[in-house]
Amino acid sequence: MKPPPFAYCRPHSLDEALEFLAEHGDEARPLAGGQSLVPMLNHRLARPEVLVDIGAVGELQRMERDESGWLIGAMVTQRRVERDGTEGCQLLRLAMPFIGHRQIRARGTVGGSIAHADPAAELPAVALTLDATMVAASLDGEREIPASTFFAGPYMNSLEDGEILSHVIFPMAPPSTRCSFREFARRKGDFAVAGVAAAVGFDDGSVTAARLTAFAVGSNPVRLAAAEAAVAGRRLDEAALTETAEAAAAEIEPWEDIHGSPQYRRQLVAALLRRALQEVAP
Repeated sequence: MKPPPFAYCRPHSLDEALEFLAEHGDEARPLAGGQSLVPMLNHRLARPEVLVDIGAVGELQRMERDESGWLIGAMVTQRRVERDGTEGCQLLRLAMPFIGHRQIRARGTVGGSIAHADPAAELPAVALTLDATMVAASLDGEREIPASTFFAGPYMNSLEDGEILSHVIFPMAPPSTRCSFREFARRKGDFAVAGVAAAVGFDDGSVTAARLTAFAVGSNPVRLAAAEAAVAGRRLDEAALTETAEAAAAEIEPWEDIHGSPQYRRQLVAALLRRALQEVAP
């Protein structure tokens, strides 16, 4: 299929892009890497009258590290993050190879994936696990949005009219933190049927802090609060692994589709979380 007709503009600065978006309102959509939006256009799932191509906006290409973490511009490609690395942000590095195929990561962007808010996507799960901060830009200035409130439902985010996701700040984990990222898909590069992300801190072999997230099991990635509580202060022995996996399976409310039933996804999350915790155990 071919996309519906649309007007096209390619701004060269963030202010110019924001002016286009403000001028056209709901009729305009920003175009980043196009790995999600272009298929939606072809299938007539999106029908914007104006596409604002932000590929030439230099302010959105930044990728730099400071004391607070990694600042990654919305137009930084996933392949660039995978290739250049993100020292001190292990979970982000671990998730990259699971995103589609290399050709997709070469065009797909960090900001585009997060703003698209696909429930089965890897980067929203990483952002939620690490409590990343999304920075939205508009003609009125910038606004910080925590990951915990950014994802508003399947393919929905909390950006307001006239705003664009300019960059994401991924905090660096303490040196004692160990990370694991696991997902199950029918074939390599397919969307996940279920997945988990884990960032676990240790002191003398016991868990001091655990940030656990499941994705591809509901409308948004979900922090596994009950599982985090089940493992807190414990060594990762067999009893702790079993109780934590069972807690995770019990607290999610998976949907059903052609890829699996809710019970199947609960079992997948339990198994994946157990393996993730075994991987990070000291």
